[in-house]
Amino acid sequence: MKIAIYSPNWVGDATLSLPFIHKLKSQNSESEIIVVCKDWVAPVYHNNPNIDKIISFSSKDLKGLIRTIKNGLGLRDQKIDYFYTLTDSFRSSLVMWLSRAKNRIGYSSQSRAPLLTSAINLPLPETHRTSKYFNLIGEPSDIVHRENYIFLDEVEVNWARKKLSKCNISNFIAIFPFSVTPSRTFPKIKIKEWLSDSTKQYVIFGTKRDKKEALKIINQNTGISIHSFCGELTLRKSIALISLANYALAADSGLGHISSIMEVPTVSFFGAKRSKTTKPIGLKNIIIDKSDRCNPCNGNICCLNAITKADVNTAIKKLQNIHN
Repeated sequence: MKIAIYSPNWVGDATLSLPFIHKLKSQNSESEIIVVCKDWVAPVYHNNPNIDKIISFSSKDLKGLIRTIKNGLGLRDQKIDYFYTLTDSFRSSLVMWLSRAKNRIGYSSQSRAPLLTSAINLPLPETHRTSKYFNLIGEPSDIVHRENYIFLDEVEVNWARKKLSKCNISNFIAIFPFSVTPSRTFPKIKIKEWLSDSTKQYVIFGTKRDKKEALKIINQNTGISIHSFCGELTLRKSIALISLANYALAADSGLGHISSIMEVPTVSFFGAKRSKTTKPIGLKNIIIDKSDRCNPCNGNICCLNAITKADVNTAIKKLQNIHN
């Protein structure tokens, strides 16, 4: 039997899909598990023993109706028996329908129910992403996630060790200050407050577009040891380096989800009441969320500005207790 999963399009949501994929494989150990995803999230799934095949598309591949139809038809050769979509988009259900998968399961959003063989009513808005995914296979929402979900091989880890050694970095703290949404990005003035007088080594991770902002952070924190890898690495290489961090300070971002699910001790900074639905999973994660200070929530960066150095230090101490 062939079971396919249409992956979420964001790195964080793709990371949150890993327990769902693990569960599907454990329930169908003899089946072939196929992940259909955008190419920028594919590294999250690499080397995963629960996944037999990854079919990735670029943005261009699925841009416009004609390309979407072409690639949906191209999946017919896979002869998929069950196809789950973890996104609520109409496009994903169209691709599934065009693939001629025998069973097409997803939520009945965006008027796509006719394209699905099993259209499930959307859960409550405050449902966490992992619970939302598990609901598609009738699993309870309070599952404890204790498995390994991101798999690095020896070559990747050895590369990471050599890279850190070459840059004279050891016992470092990873920082993920950036997010796809500006209002979730760490305010630079707060970073300066949180890191003031620190003697530790910090490493900033981000994309090419974050490179200039990372340099500003370094320049504004003279006397603090900060190195930036923004724009220099593939996602997979970033994951390998992050796996070696002592702990991580994370904005509401994909990298924060990755560090947490790998059980790198992680402090995640949230606002706008998003932690209820999108907080990272992992046994060594602590959430700092100041959303309750505004009622109603203003949905902006004021939550992050309210986080003090004392809040951060308290969270780090709790992490150290968990780690020990």
